[in-house]
Amino acid sequence: MPGDILYKTYRILDVLGKGGSGTVYLVRHERSGRLWAVKEIAKEENHLIMEAELLKKLRHPGLPAVGDILEQNGMFYLVMDYIEGKSLRRLLEEETRFSQEQVVAWGIELCGVLEYLHTRTPSVIYRDMKPSNVMRREDGSLVLVDFGTARERKEEAEGDTVWLGTRGYAAPEQYGGHGQTGPETDVYGLGAVLYHLLTGRSPADPPYGFVPIRMVRPELSGGLEKILACCTRDNPEERYHSCGELAWSLEHYRELDEAFIRQKKRRRRIFVVCAVATMTAFVGSRTMALLERRAIAGTYQAQLAEAEGAVHREDRLEACRRAIRLEPGLAEGYRCLMKIFLEDGTFSAEEELVLREVLNERLDGGGRILDRLQKNETEYQKAAYEIGQAYFYDYEGTDGKRASARWLLAAAQSGEEGGLSGRELLRAEVLSRIAGYYDGLDIQKRNGDSEASYEEYWQDLETLGRQELEAGDNRVTALLADRELVVGLALRTKQFKTAGIDADSMETALLRVRNRLRVWEREPDRSEYESQLKRDVREGLLTAGRAVEAAFADTESWEEEEHGTGND
Repeated sequence: MPGDILYKTYRILDVLGKGGSGTVYLVRHERSGRLWAVKEIAKEENHLIMEAELLKKLRHPGLPAVGDILEQNGMFYLVMDYIEGKSLRRLLEEETRFSQEQVVAWGIELCGVLEYLHTRTPSVIYRDMKPSNVMRREDGSLVLVDFGTARERKEEAEGDTVWLGTRGYAAPEQYGGHGQTGPETDVYGLGAVLYHLLTGRSPADPPYGFVPIRMVRPELSGGLEKILACCTRDNPEERYHSCGELAWSLEHYRELDEAFIRQKKRRRRIFVVCAVATMTAFVGSRTMALLERRAIAGTYQAQLAEAEGAVHREDRLEACRRAIRLEPGLAEGYRCLMKIFLEDGTFSAEEELVLREVLNERLDGGGRILDRLQKNETEYQKAAYEIGQAYFYDYEGTDGKRASARWLLAAAQSGEEGGLSGRELLRAEVLSRIAGYYDGLDIQKRNGDSEASYEEYWQDLETLGRQELEAGDNRVTALLADRELVVGLALRTKQFKTAGIDADSMETALLRVRNRLRVWEREPDRSEYESQLKRDVREGLLTAGRAVEAAFADTESWEEEEHGTGND
């Protein structure tokens, strides 16, 4: 009940929901103040304990992390991430249905989460896709919740032991007699969810089942209609065999439209008729193509120059976007965009939405801008490095470190022949690891230990401040690294001490930062952002210094007592 305290640690604030799998509470950790969601599970509900054990093995931005499993008064309590936002079911109640562009984007994102589950060893089959089990965070990203019916696939089994699912969204094989559930089962459930989001009609309500989506909304894509029909076929063998296949089809759904296919056939006939003329004009066509490329390149550089010189911020942003549309496979346009975003020292939630719009914008031919960028590996790594650092250092929301991880990891995987220098590769690798620690550092096991290693975390913080990373860096980049070190040390001094990091190591790291700051403070600031960073580092040094001194004061007093060095 609200007001009760679980395990002397979590105070119940509210009831988030009740269902067949148990009551879910909103709780607050008494010491840290962090909000968590706690699912209450009766001891006899053994399959729900399996849910907790299953979730503990999984780490993905689209899945809730498990913080603890508690036992009290004959009940189990599963402590999980509290996802602030609304379920897709709630959004359907508010909006009734959504645009096909929005639904396709959500579908691709959910395909990524399901594909992660299906590629575990053993693979995990979710088995309960429905709008109420998908949460949309405040930043727009999706999280799959409620793993009460999920199971690890057993290759030797002939069928599922328990038949579970939600009528309308569950595939036929979930009701027995069709063998074991597999990835195709989740493809069916996701297809049913996308159908509901597009049409506003729940397959769980009379008359049940599915009709072609264009019978409900004629303006929808015929290609999308084909995709959903494939997802929701009764025979698993006739569906997409993986969520990766489904994601690819969703990304290219317009190419499955009848109008597109007819146009393609017409172009093929024209091509055959013109083949001879094309061959005779080969030299001329190559010349024209070269001239076209030069014209695009010139326009691209002109747009970047306009972004640099325009007076109004909106005009500069639009010039960047025009440049990206012209050359989506080049990193310079994305750097232009991020530079404008970071002029005030923050990467805001509104700016993140602009970035998402840019990356998901459809080009002629149906592909997204992000798809085109990813095809140029070297340029993608350059852009990923800039975007990842913006999320890591400057995002104003709470999930910046988490969001930075995938971008920085993409940058770190470029290798020696990639588009980044050795110094940049090292930083991307270190920052991606630190970003990965942030979830684990705040998730406490039952014995009080952290999921992440504070010793490794400290080593990576120290690496950020080493001279080989600083050589050739611009001052802002170095100040950002120093700020990360002093803030991390100020917040977690005691944990570092417990992990075996001594006072000398901490003080040496702070001295290195202090000496660099003294040199830079003798030089004029190049921007207000740089000036603010210096203030942040200066204040962080004071706070971290006091934290180190306080953490080791008790140790020194104890040593004096033990060795008789204190005054009688």
